Amino acid sequence: MAKIAIILLIISLGLLITYGIDVMVASQSQIGGERGFLPLNDAVRGGIFGGGAVALSVIGFAVGRNEPNKAIPILLFINGGLIILGMLIVMSMHRFETDQDIMRTIGSTMLFGGILIGLGIAKIIIDKKKLIAT
Repeated sequence: MAKIAIILLIISLGLLITYGIDVMVASQSQIGGERGFLPLNDAVRGGIFGGGAVALSVIGFAVGRNEPNKAIPILLFINGGLIILGMLIVMSMHRFETDQDIMRTIGSTMLFGGILIGLGIAKIIIDKKKLIAT
């Protein structure tokens, strides 16, 4: 089951990297608005690539929680960290306008990144308990 969890977490990482690159391309675009290479609007892109990555990470944690494994918490930390880092970069962009909806979205997205990091910590604790019990 740990192999399945790692595969899910790597797919999640791929989704986050693709999403981040698309946002960077969109922010650098000078032609006709802010569109990246994905033919999706912001909400759909965020739901599929961001939400999908979080969902796959949580599923990966659930699938691999019973087997001690060092790669699972590392991938959870990376995925959560990428989400938080991405939001910090978005907040630091010079064209960023602060309105309540955007701040709510950024806050909830950073919360999801924090949850993934928390799951990584939980996985380490679960693994230590299992190793001590055996």
